[in-house]
Amino acid sequence: MSRQFSYPEELKSEFIETDSINFKDGTSVSTSEIWKFMTDEGPRRFPFAFDSSANHIGRLSEDVEFFSGIKRGYLTLSLRDRLLKAHEKGVPIILIQGGQSMDPYYAAGGIPLRPGFVSMWARDMKEGLNLREADRRGVEILESGRKTISIEACNQVAAHAAIDDGIVPVDLIAPYLCLRCSDMAYLVESHRNKKGNVPRYLVDYPIDQKNKEWAVDYMATMLRTLTKKISDISGKETTDKDIREEIKVENKGRQLARELTEIWWSAKLPPTNSTDFYGVPFLANDFVGDPVATVGVLEGTKKEVKERVKHSVKGTGVAEDPKRLYVCGSCVGPNPNHVEKAGAVLVGRDDNWSTVSTDVKVSGDPYENLAKAILSFPYEQPTEKRAEWTAEQVKKSRADGLIFMYQWGCNYQTSVARMMADIIKEQTGVPTTFIEVGELGRMEALEQSENRVEAFIEMLR
Repeated sequence: MSRQFSYPEELKSEFIETDSINFKDGTSVSTSEIWKFMTDEGPRRFPFAFDSSANHIGRLSEDVEFFSGIKRGYLTLSLRDRLLKAHEKGVPIILIQGGQSMDPYYAAGGIPLRPGFVSMWARDMKEGLNLREADRRGVEILESGRKTISIEACNQVAAHAAIDDGIVPVDLIAPYLCLRCSDMAYLVESHRNKKGNVPRYLVDYPIDQKNKEWAVDYMATMLRTLTKKISDISGKETTDKDIREEIKVENKGRQLARELTEIWWSAKLPPTNSTDFYGVPFLANDFVGDPVATVGVLEGTKKEVKERVKHSVKGTGVAEDPKRLYVCGSCVGPNPNHVEKAGAVLVGRDDNWSTVSTDVKVSGDPYENLAKAILSFPYEQPTEKRAEWTAEQVKKSRADGLIFMYQWGCNYQTSVARMMADIIKEQTGVPTTFIEVGELGRMEALEQSENRVEAFIEMLR
């Protein structure tokens, strides 16, 4: 039977005394408006997000006293409305790929969305869905993509199907090619033979060439062309100054996320639960449609986490003396609610942390600076170098174990999981395991991965 959690009315007065959220377009939303949305409008329009009856993916954190978590939830649930509003004003919506920086897309006047966000947007175009209905709708969109594109490609086919079927308005498909995923080039090129006429542009990513001058020049040229294509749609002339200003904003977000994470890692008790902690690098990695708003929420989060650490507050739902898990892999990971019920807590993820760990130089040619930063992402380095970097993060996070999770159909991550796990175990001494799952796109019925994760936690305990 479905159970919905809600935010206690007695917290309202304290919540509305916190800072409003300011957006890139100069508008803002007050904390009283956020509270109304999260206690009235949100539960009616997106009831699945407030369903506490199951350990499903997409459920909001039940740490109701963590106000920054409420604001992060608002940014997520309001994304549908903000995207439609922006699109009506001529702001181009752009499908991209995981693991790439957002700076040039936002600077040129667009809103970049990874496949997961496009799939979520498509699902949320139909409101009032309970957990089972939301899960079914997501799977239906995914199956549409498998029928028309390929059954062997991973969950990214759902985003492409949502575009093909006209569920969501996307103006440009412009991901990085050769970045962590073997399906991207095929999926983008498949649009040449589909209905509709969505423009496409592939940003070619030179593999393992970060210290070579030609690769920087090549990547910088690709980024200039990308910016021009977005500007042609948005009608905004993008200058080098625009790029630098966007870099400053997003650098600030990345820096805040790093500072927050280091505070969290150093705490005696986990100051938040896994859901709220995982939200920090996600915010500074994706910026949820608006970098300015995201940076504001991260600033508030840092203050709140510092205060919790100071007073030895433990996150809601976290076990006493939990085992600390670090996660590797793209697109998929352990269910945070289930992990905590099994007696562990999630302390990091190499995917999002890779881009968050890399600032972009501000002075000089902004495209060359972006190219150098992008080519140095730790996650995109040769497997041995990536593993060595990840081992350092495992040590810093004081992890007790590491899980490498990958989705069935992801040839890239499948091929490196065992090697990564072995190197990290050798360099850190912590137990490691790797798990292939076939559940991507599902919000529930996650027993396959949950059973194996629980067994690993039991071994650690």
